[in-house]
Amino acid sequence: MELTNPEPSNADRWFSPGRFAALLGVVLVLAFNRVLLGGESFYFRDFGIFGYPLAWYHRDSFWRGEVPLWNPYNGMGLPHLAQWNTLALYPGTLVYLLLPLPWSLNVFCLAHLFLAGLGMYFLALRWTGNRFAAAVAGLAFALNGLLLSSLKWPNNIAVLGWTPWVVWLVERAWERGGRMLVVAGLAGACQMLAGTPELILLTWMVLAGMWVGAVWLRWRHRREGAQCWRSVLVRFPLVVLLVAGLAAAQLAPFLEFMGHSQRSARFGVESWAMPAWGWANLLVPLFHCFRSHQGVFAQYDQYWISSYYVSLPVVVLALWALGWARRRRVWLAGGVLLTSLVLALGHAGGLYALLLRVCPPLGFMRFPIKFVVPAVLALPLLAACAIAHWERLRHERGRGPACTLGAVLLGVLAGIGVILVLARLDPMPADSWAATVQNGLRRAGFLLLAAAFWYGREEPKWGVGRGWLGLAVCLTIASDGLTHAPWQNPTVPRWLMAPGLPELQPPPTLGRSRAMLSPAAEEQLDHWTPGDPTQDYLASRMGLFCNCNLIDGIPKVDGFYSLYPGDTGLILGLLYRSNNAAYPALAGFLGVSQITSEGKMASWTPQTNHLPLVTGGQAPAFADRGATLRALASPELDLRKTLYLPLEAKGQVTVTNAAVVRIGHERWTAHRVEVEADAQRPGWVVIAQSFYPRWQARVNGRPARVWRANLAFQAVEVPAGRNRLELAYHDTGFRAGAVVSLLALVTCGLAWRRLGNPANGGGPSPTGGAAT
Repeated sequence: MELTNPEPSNADRWFSPGRFAALLGVVLVLAFNRVLLGGESFYFRDFGIFGYPLAWYHRDSFWRGEVPLWNPYNGMGLPHLAQWNTLALYPGTLVYLLLPLPWSLNVFCLAHLFLAGLGMYFLALRWTGNRFAAAVAGLAFALNGLLLSSLKWPNNIAVLGWTPWVVWLVERAWERGGRMLVVAGLAGACQMLAGTPELILLTWMVLAGMWVGAVWLRWRHRREGAQCWRSVLVRFPLVVLLVAGLAAAQLAPFLEFMGHSQRSARFGVESWAMPAWGWANLLVPLFHCFRSHQGVFAQYDQYWISSYYVSLPVVVLALWALGWARRRRVWLAGGVLLTSLVLALGHAGGLYALLLRVCPPLGFMRFPIKFVVPAVLALPLLAACAIAHWERLRHERGRGPACTLGAVLLGVLAGIGVILVLARLDPMPADSWAATVQNGLRRAGFLLLAAAFWYGREEPKWGVGRGWLGLAVCLTIASDGLTHAPWQNPTVPRWLMAPGLPELQPPPTLGRSRAMLSPAAEEQLDHWTPGDPTQDYLASRMGLFCNCNLIDGIPKVDGFYSLYPGDTGLILGLLYRSNNAAYPALAGFLGVSQITSEGKMASWTPQTNHLPLVTGGQAPAFADRGATLRALASPELDLRKTLYLPLEAKGQVTVTNAAVVRIGHERWTAHRVEVEADAQRPGWVVIAQSFYPRWQARVNGRPARVWRANLAFQAVEVPAGRNRLELAYHDTGFRAGAVVSLLALVTCGLAWRRLGNPANGGGPSPTGGAAT
C-alpha cells in the first residue's frame, strides 16, 4: 500500500488553482498577443485551408437556422456533420458562431490550450497532492511542441484540451461513483463531440489500462477494507455508455459515413511514422529536421506534427521518476510512455505491426506518429510524480537525493552532446548544423537554469523564498517550451481571411456550376514555397485551394476532407490523373464553368461547354463498377447521351431508352434540390451531385428511388408529362442519435438529482487520495 504525500509547505500552497490559471493565462497572452488583439490570425497549414473554412461554413449555416448535415460546395457534395472533425455539434463552437471570425476561432484554439494546461494541473494534483508539481505538469503540457503545433487544427486542439480532464474525471468516477459519473460522462462527451477519432481512441485506451489496473488493485486488497472492486468494475463501463449516449447524434452519422467512405483497415498502414531517430528529438528538437518555406522545422518522413518536444527539465524529472520513484502510478505512466514511443515508430518499432494483426481496425488511423500523444501526456505526469516523491523524501530525510537527480541531468546533457556530434558527422540533406547546435545548446541552457533554480529552492541560500524560486522553475519550463523551435504558428494579416478575394467572372453559384482547380495548379499550390506568409495564403485563397472556396461560397469540384463517399474519391482520382484524356468531358458533366488558367495557379478561365448540374433524357447503360470506371476514363465519353447505371438496376427500372426531358426551374439549397422536368415520355433526370444513401426523392409528391448514376452521382426516373422532382437530405442516423443524446442528457439530469457524492468515495482506497 502506498503512502499519501505529506502536508504541502506554504511555498507549494502558493500554486493554488487560481494562481496557476492566472499564470498560464498571462503566459498565453504574452505569447499570442498579436493574435488575441485581432490584428493577425493563424493560417499555417490546415488552419487556413481546412479549419477556418469549415468554421465559416458552420457559422453561415448557423445563421441560416440550419444544422450543417451536408456540404454541397466541395467534392460534388459530401456529408459535413458526419465527418466528425468538422465540430458541427461541439458546444464550444458557440464562441465562433456568435463572435466575429477569424478572431473568435483563434480565441477558440487558445482557450483549449489553456483548458489543456488547467486540466493537467488538476490531474497531476490528484496523482500527487502537490500543487507545485501540478503547476509544473500543467505548464509543460500546455506549452509542449505537440499542443503548440496542434493550434492549426481546431478539432485536434479541442480534443487535446479535454484529454487530461477526461482522464482525471473518469478515474474519479470509477473510484467515487455518485455524481462524478455524470461529470465524467459530460467531459467525455465534450471530447467526443470535438472529433479526431484517433486521439479520442488513444485517450480511452489509456483509461482502459488504468481501469484494469484499478480493478486488479482493489481485488488484491479486498481483505484490507479496500473500495469494493465490483463497484470499480461496473462504473467505468457505465461512463463509457453515458459518453456514447450523449455523443450518439455525432457517432451514428459518422459510423454510417465511415462504412460508405474511401477508408479501409489498410488506409494508413505505411504513412508518416516517427523516424528511427525520432526519440532524439525529445532532447534536441531540431535534430535531423528541415526548415519549411514558412520557417517552421519538420521531421523527414512525417509531416503530421512539427514537434512533440516536452520541456527538457520535465524529461529529466520523468527519467528520474522512472528510476527512483517506484510507485504504481509511475509504473503506469512509464508503461504508457514506452509503449507510445515504440508504437509511434510504426513498423520500424515492431509493436505496431503486431498490434495491427491483433486489431486490424487500427489501420483506419492514418499516421502512426499519432501514437506519440500518450507519451506527451505521460511525461508531465511523471515529472509531477518525481517532484512529489522528492518532496516526500525531503520531508522524511530533510533533503532530497540530489546525487541521483544530478546523475540523470548529466546523462541527459551527455545525450545532447552525442546527438550534436551525430548531427555533425552524419547530416541529412537539408539539415542546418548551425540551427541544430544552437538548438541543442539552448535546451541545455534552459535545463541548467531550471536546475539552478531547483537547487536554490532546495538549499535556500540566495535570500529568495521557495515559492518564488518554484515560480522561476515554472517560468523556465514555459520559456523552454515556447522557444524550443522557431515559431510553429505563423500568422497573416486579418484581411486575408475575409471573403471576396478570388477573381472569377462570373463566379460559380450553388446549383448552377462549379469551379475546378486544374491538376497542374493543384500540384503547384501544394508544393509552392514562398517565404512570405501573406503571399503563401493569398495564393491559396485566390486559387480556391483545398476548402478555401467555402469562405466565398463558391462550389468547387474537389476539397480537403478526411472522408469522401467511396466512389466520389474514384471520380476525383480520374479528374486529377494527369494522363486521363477524358477529364474535360467529365468536368463538363460536373458543371465546371471556371478552371484554372493554363500555366497559372490563381487565375481563372471561363468554360462554355459545361452541362447544367441537372440534365435529363440520357439512355441508360448497365455496367459494373469496373466497366463504368473504364467508360468514364475513355476519350469517347459522352454523358450528354449516356447514363451508366449499376447492374442491379437492370430489371428494376422501367426506363431503358433515351427520351426528351426538358429541365425547367431549379432551386438548390444545402439540403434540398427542387427541379421541374417536362418529359415527352418516361425518362431519366440526372443530378451531378454525389450519391449518398441519405438522399431521398419524391416525384410529384410520391417517393422515388435515387439510383447511383455514372458511378458516383444521382439519377431518378420520371414519368411522361410535367413533373416536380424533390430531393432532400434526411440523415436518419443523426435524428435517431439526437433522440438517444437527448435521453442521455435527461438521464444525466435525473441522476444528478438522485445520486449523491460519497464523502469517502464508497470506501477507503488502498492507495490513498494522492498516491504516486
